[in-house]
Amino acid sequence: MNFKITGVLIIIAIAVGVVAWINPFESVPEQQTKSPWFYQVSEDDIETIMVNYRGSIVRFHKSGPHTWAFDDPADIPPNFIRWGGVPLLLSGPGTKRDLTTFRPVIDDPAEYGLDEPDTIVEVGLTSNRSLQFRLGDVTTDGNHNYSQVEGFPDLFLITSTWVDVISRLAYEPPIPKWYEQRSPSTIAELNIHYGDPALEGTHRISFAQNFRQGGWFVQDFANDPVLRPIDEERWDKFSPRVGRAEHISVAQPRVDDRDYSPWGITEDSTAIEIRFTGKTDRGTTFTDGVLLILGNKSDDGAYYYAKDESSYSFQPVLEINADWVDAVLAFGEDIPYGD
Repeated sequence: MNFKITGVLIIIAIAVGVVAWINPFESVPEQQTKSPWFYQVSEDDIETIMVNYRGSIVRFHKSGPHTWAFDDPADIPPNFIRWGGVPLLLSGPGTKRDLTTFRPVIDDPAEYGLDEPDTIVEVGLTSNRSLQFRLGDVTTDGNHNYSQVEGFPDLFLITSTWVDVISRLAYEPPIPKWYEQRSPSTIAELNIHYGDPALEGTHRISFAQNFRQGGWFVQDFANDPVLRPIDEERWDKFSPRVGRAEHISVAQPRVDDRDYSPWGITEDSTAIEIRFTGKTDRGTTFTDGVLLILGNKSDDGAYYYAKDESSYSFQPVLEINADWVDAVLAFGEDIPYGD
């Protein structure tokens, strides 16, 4: 083969290889600007939270390494279902929470509802630091709220779902079920379980309210085939107190090993159950309940130790007024039959 032709072919092959490697015809992907953070702090640095929604104010503080509590009611932990993830949310809404890149400087706060916002949040941090932000009007598409960090002129758009979760803490505080005060008219049953309520053979005495006809009835499931009339004179003195266990406080916010036996709380402990009517967010009514597993009395005899029986991993050790517990247990020892 002619050496000149061979040389030309080699040069052509090298050129094709270079073009293939560089590929000048390949389209350059458009660089997308990442959405900025509204603010960003470490979840571990958050020590206090204040939410003000239209004048309804709620405050929380970190009561331990992994526990939180209300300022008022003092040291009562928030409902686990409602509270789980809130400190993480307040560490800063970022791109995963649909923060847009729209961020002009605020000239007139009133234009965005930031002069008198519906919601103001203050997050207290370690080393005496804090930040405050305002959540203003909803955008015209209904998907975001105008927002501003106090002390900075930048305007942000925060997804309204995030705003709703935070604002709801103030107008519907996440009180745990065992602490909620309910009207006696909503209580369906007051039950005493002498042992593990999950076992079929556990002795149970039930005081039940008849919502249709009115009045209360009682049944000892070991001896009574049906509900029986109650001694109204004896029961009426106590019935106003069935809405909630009285004077509940927290003795131990968290038991890491879930061994409650040091407080006398075991699977075989006597339990008091309050069952009541409830309503879902969609308006569906149902029967719910609080099951309090009793332990020992405190050394001064003023309280019983107890825990709420639920599926949550950790439950605080509670202190419940001994007078209320003793009054309930006395009905079990001397059932107030009315017939």
